[in-house]
Parts: sequence; structure tokens; C-alpha cells
Amino acid sequence: MSMLIRKRQLAAKIEAVEGTAEALAAIDAGLLVNFTPKANYDPQMYQRNPVRSSLTKMGKLTGKRSAGLDFSIELKGSGSLTQEPEWAKLIKSCGFAINDLKKITIGAITSGPFQHGETITGGTSLATGRVVIETADGTTTLYFVEITGTFENGEVLTGETSGATATTGSVPSDAGHEIKPISSSVPSLTMGLYEDGIRKLLKGCRGTAKFNFMIGEPATVDFGFRGVEAGVSDLPLLTGISYDDVVPPVLLNAVMSCDGVSLNLGELNVDIANTLAPKDKIDDAKGILSFMITERDTQGSFNPEMVLVATHDFYDKWFSNTPMVLDLAYGTVDGNKFRIYAPKIIYNKIDDADRDGIQLAQTAFDVTGSMEPGDDELAILLL
Repeated sequence: MSMLIRKRQLAAKIEAVEGTAEALAAIDAGLLVNFTPKANYDPQMYQRNPVRSSLTKMGKLTGKRSAGLDFSIELKGSGSLTQEPEWAKLIKSCGFAINDLKKITIGAITSGPFQHGETITGGTSLATGRVVIETADGTTTLYFVEITGTFENGEVLTGETSGATATTGSVPSDAGHEIKPISSSVPSLTMGLYEDGIRKLLKGCRGTAKFNFMIGEPATVDFGFRGVEAGVSDLPLLTGISYDDVVPPVLLNAVMSCDGVSLNLGELNVDIANTLAPKDKIDDAKGILSFMITERDTQGSFNPEMVLVATHDFYDKWFSNTPMVLDLAYGTVDGNKFRIYAPKIIYNKIDDADRDGIQLAQTAFDVTGSMEPGDDELAILLL
């Protein structure tokens, strides 16, 4: 029987116990994967080479058994403001939390702006929330994640750090989800790649992700997972899989700014760049319990058209290490809109480039956040 490389399915399930493989079923395989997902095996191989009268090599011995899975998906919502997309479990295992996002109408802001990440408190309800996206006077919608209680209509909100105040003009309502980095309690995955008759199983998986935004195309996310080899078996493709039929938004009619200036760019990339390290376990048959995220070095790049210094001084901002807000929003349908917000990017390289004779500023940047509490360098909103 010939096996077809296009007939593949990817299933993934968050592990109840780290490094203990979960049973996979059709309900875990609703991921629509771009291109051909590939499993990579990288077991430790020990070379036996004792000295003796012959130069003949002896066979290697297999030690710790690590493996990986690489694939790409289209970035799309669930179609609902209250339901997480199918790929949520993947990004959670790349060191992100997904929080319910709320919004509330506000009036004029005094002593603002409200700062991204700061705590706000209601003067009447005493409810608290965490601000999502810096919000200046003139903006009538405040996004936040609830911490305690529920804000009321007609009360004064006060920012704990900024001292900003504003009076609410509504009660909170659902706005979608916030995806934000975390540095602990990252869940692990059991992942199965079904290859037209063979299943390759990995456990204890964690990964890294790269977001790709190209004008005129749906955004994509490239995932790279590392885990523990957990068996290769003869198993048929899963049946009864329910794939979601939400169509991803195309990157058109987007609102984009850097340091408050609208720049005309063709593509934007944000690479989370997690370091994945094996968690050795001497009493495990495979020698590894799971892979851990031990570092992240989030970087980005974009290629805006070059503009005059008076409009946006790329080189001065690079040489002076100026932190800037990057903000990109696109999509028109609730439950399938996105906003990518980085409060402090810092340029680290600018090169000349061209697109059909138009001069570009090919720019690389660091994605940074606060010293404390941290974990605030990037917010991806599913609206």
C-alpha cells in the first residue's frame, strides 16, 4: 500500500500530568494545518568505540529520545467572542495565557493615559481590572481583563500607576480574548501526527511560535514543538473530525502605526523565539520527562516604505534606543478580528531595501516590556 504524504492529521491535547501521554481522539484533531506537518526525531546516540585489534566500529546505543513537530496554521478566530479558537491549546504550550477580554465605555480621561498592564479600580464597586492597551483621552472604549468584582455604569475608574481617571458610561461586555506571555505554569501537550496509516506520538511537548503578517494574505503562525518520542504505531486516520469553517481574515484595510505614525508596510513578523530545553528524568524509559521553556527572546521585523526624518526618524530612534508602541489591527467580523500590540519595541537594525523600485526601511526590532511585573511585551487580541 502506498501512503500519501498529503493525507495527514495533527491531534493535540493538554496533558493532565506533565509528560504523561493523553489518549487522542477525533475531538483533539480539529486543527487545519498548512503545508505538510513533519515529525523530527533526534535521539541521543552513544558511540561505542573500545580499543582492540580491529578498527571495525561497533554499533551506537540509543539514549534519551527527543522528537519535534513543525507545522504552520492560518491565524483565525473561532467566530465567537466567548469561544477560544482550536489553536489556543498550541499557543498556551508556547508560553502564553488566554484571558477573557472585557470592554467598557468611558468618558474623558484626566491625568492619563491609562497604562497598558496597570490595575484600575472602580470608585463605587471597588472592582479591579488590568488595562489592555494604553488608552488616552479621546478613546471611548477601555479594554481590560477582570481581576475582582464587576465594574458599574457611572462610577469613576482610577489607574493605580498612572493616576488616570475616567467615568464609565456602560457596564462591561465581552470583547473577545487576550493572549499574553507568561513565565511559569506553561502546560505541556501530547501530540500525534497521523500519516495515512501510521501515528507518530510525542508527549511532554512545549514549543515556540512565529507570527507572519503579509499584506493581501491571511496571517500564519509557524509552530516548532519539542517533546519526547512516545511510540510509532500502525493506526488509521481519525474519522469524525469536526473542522471549524471560519475563514481567516485577509490582511487588508488594516490600521497600523509605530510610535503613533502610520507606516506603509508589506509584511510584519514577530518571532517569540523560545528556548526549549529537555527536562531529564533518570527513572524514565525515554530519559526525558518533557521539554521546558527556559528563555524567550522575542524579536520582530517589518519593511515599511522609507519616509522623511520629519515624519519618522528611523535612524535616530535606532541610535537612541527609543522604545515605541507598535499597533496593528485588522479584520471586520466579531470573533475573527485581530489586534497585535507591543508597548515597547526597540529598533536593532535598519537596512536599505526596495520593492519594485520603492525604497524601504528593512527594520528589525526587539520586543520588550516592563522590568516589573514583566510578561507584558506583547498582547494579541482576538476581537
